[in-house]
Formats: sequence, structure tokens, C-alpha cells
Amino acid sequence: MQSKRERTRARILEAAWNLFREKGYQTTSTRQIARAAGIADGTVFSHFSTKLEILKAGIQTQIEQVIKQADVSLKGCTAEDRLLHYAEHLYPFYAAQAEFSRELFKEILWHQDELRPQIEAFIFKLFDAPVCAKDQVYGQVLMDCYFMTLLEGLGSEEVSARWMQERLTQKLAGFTSI
Repeated sequence: MQSKRERTRARILEAAWNLFREKGYQTTSTRQIARAAGIADGTVFSHFSTKLEILKAGIQTQIEQVIKQADVSLKGCTAEDRLLHYAEHLYPFYAAQAEFSRELFKEILWHQDELRPQIEAFIFKLFDAPVCAKDQVYGQVLMDCYFMTLLEGLGSEEVSARWMQERLTQKLAGFTSI
């Protein structure tokens, strides 16, 4: 059972996500988020220090749900196959949330350490066996391909999950020929 604090945090995230979708990230204020969540303006800041922190938490929650859905139908034995499977689910999410994704990645480029635990956990999902040092390095290379493809796709005027998936497939095909 959730505590009152957890329920309030969840209401803030839900209200923010809805407003970000409706009005856009840049034009949504924390005051609007508080009003939509039915809380006092200052309460937002007792849960999140900035609007960007709200965006990060909201996207992380959404991504966790997408990954759980992808886990159900996980296919592929190799790390490359598994990465392509997850990308097949994640790229459409990022494409549908292109504005938020751009904002998030613009900020994350300068604060990558914040995501390190999530990236390492994701790398473990790519391998069947316990991850050895060599797999960790290879997993990081795969993640670099994944994120560079994502950033390239989000940088285009017309964001296409299909294009990102095809581009990642091309990049990974080069690995099997090495």
C-alpha cells in the first residue's frame, strides 16, 4: 500500500505527464502541475527540485512500463537480438514523446552518471548468463549504438521509430561481420 507521500508524488507525475502532452513541456509550469494534481504549489517542490526532475521521473516510470511489456514477449538469444527487441518497443515510445525526449536527452548529455544504474541494469537484460567484464564492455558498446541511433532519430525533423529501428539493425549487422 502506498503512503500519502507516494500517492501525492504519483498524482504530480500523472498531472505533469498529462499537461506535458497537452500543452508541451516548455509551456507547462510547476504551478499548473500543482493545480492539476490538486495540491499546493510548494508541494511539488517537496517531491521534485525542478520541472526537469519531474520530466525525468515521468519518463523513467513510462520506460519501466515499456520494458516490462517488452519482457513478456522477449525474443532472441544474442545480446544484439535482445537489444533490437527492446528497441522495437522503446523507439516508438521516444518517437511519440519526441519533445520530452529531446528535452531529457539535451539535459542528460551533461549528466550521464545519473542514468548509469539504469543503463547497467539494462545491459544485464541483454545477456543470458551473468555478465562478465568483457560482456559489460560489449554491452556498453551496444548501448552507445542504441543511444546514438536514438539521438540521431530525435534530431531529425520527422521522428520515425521505424527509421531508428532500421538504423540500429544496420549498425548491429556490422558487428556480426567483425
